[in-house]
Amino acid sequence: MRDYLNDPSLKLRKERSAAATSRRPVVLALLFSALALALLLLSSSGMLGPTRGLAQQALGPVAQTLTAMRDGLGDLFGGFGSGQLQAENEALRQQVSQLEAELLKRNQAQVENIYLRQQLAIQQEKPWKLLGAEVTVRSSDAGRRVMTIARGSDNGVQVGMAVIGQTGTNPAALVGIVEAVGPATADVLLITDFGSQISARVIHDEDSTLGLVRGQWQRGSRLKLEVDRDSAVAIGDAVVSAGLSGTLNLPMPLASVPANIPIGTIEAINSDSYTQVAELRPYVDPDRVRYVWLILP
Repeated sequence: MRDYLNDPSLKLRKERSAAATSRRPVVLALLFSALALALLLLSSSGMLGPTRGLAQQALGPVAQTLTAMRDGLGDLFGGFGSGQLQAENEALRQQVSQLEAELLKRNQAQVENIYLRQQLAIQQEKPWKLLGAEVTVRSSDAGRRVMTIARGSDNGVQVGMAVIGQTGTNPAALVGIVEAVGPATADVLLITDFGSQISARVIHDEDSTLGLVRGQWQRGSRLKLEVDRDSAVAIGDAVVSAGLSGTLNLPMPLASVPANIPIGTIEAINSDSYTQVAELRPYVDPDRVRYVWLILP
């Protein structure tokens, strides 16, 4: 066996076979290069035009079939993925809507809790029964100062009721009087309107003086107090409601306005031969309140 493997003729055939194998890639490369060069020359000379057309006609139906199969598979898988994504997006949108609704309810509850605490504090200090109401609309009429609240006759609201508000650390103070009532809403004439007239009492030291508070917004101011010329009043004196408007035969039915509702403080005093006229700074700016309370009978 060893002699057969060492046979010189066998070794020579192996060497020739190895040499031929090593030269084969080179030969194939040369052949492909020559073929490519020949095709380029034929294409540039226009000789491959008929052949290309026949090939396209023969392979066109096959290519169209393969393209249709590819598009069909793409639509199948794409449609499945799109439907799943739409379902997931819809579920996420519903979750977001639910979370937003829960957040809104929580915020509303917090705001209502704040107003309820304010109402409780007011009722502990004053002998009033209060009904809270949100301010919904402010009059766009530049000639009148009116706001609409979200309470009406269905809630026991009546014309002539006093409406109070509170901002910051100021005391709860008068901001208007109910002048019109619907089933679910009511219009409140603000105390700063020129048509507002309220009986008032000025607290000066240990004494008090009766007077009348009129709105002055249309005249470029806020509130005006009229008292007798000999009345003892001074800058800084507190002014509250007197609870006598119903007996003064004023244009508005104000008999429901109780006494001792804070209104404001005296800022300036002007005297003439008959009366003293004082400018008042209201404790609460009616244009700033967003929530108010009605004083129920």
